[in-house]
Amino acid sequence: MDPEVRRARHPFRSQSGRFAAMLAGALLALLSVAPVSATTIFREHYSFPYEFSYDCDGTTIEVSGQAEGVAHLRVGKCDFESAFFAHDNYSFSETHTNPDGEFVVIMGDGLFQETRATHVEGTVFTFSAVNAGRPFIILDADGNVLARDRGVIRATILFDTLGDDTPGGEFIELLSFEVAGPHDGLGFDTCAILG
Repeated sequence: MDPEVRRARHPFRSQSGRFAAMLAGALLALLSVAPVSATTIFREHYSFPYEFSYDCDGTTIEVSGQAEGVAHLRVGKCDFESAFFAHDNYSFSETHTNPDGEFVVIMGDGLFQETRATHVEGTVFTFSAVNAGRPFIILDADGNVLARDRGVIRATILFDTLGDDTPGGEFIELLSFEVAGPHDGLGFDTCAILG
């Protein structure tokens, strides 16, 4: 599965999604509706390296990482046939390095699962998701733990599936975001160390 498709509604996997979650302080108490009946349409073990960079007040931070896990997609039935539900048992490790060679390591492992959908109108749905595990462990260059997250994050988003038979669509709005357990990584700023 293409990593960009997998990231379409996974607010904890994309760098921008993680920083948005950190800055905002993306997973809701379960809705009072029954889960949607769905059929598994795809299952894949994935493993891939990745690289990107970001700016810390004029300092470019280079990131290299490795992600792996097992993901599968379920597709809803009847009125929910354009609703795809992600299930991702993931792990990752990435190194953030500044031009002076100083670095931090961010790693995590968990289970992200979209559990429910509610049809709003047309091709727009609310999706409830749970991210459980240890989504962030941040280590300094000496291996000291700077932050360690564990527990559960629940969110509900408003999302337009675009009504087709392809996973993905357009994110509209984060409706709720609840955290259970210590999640120091949500407020952690790598620029304070590397910038």
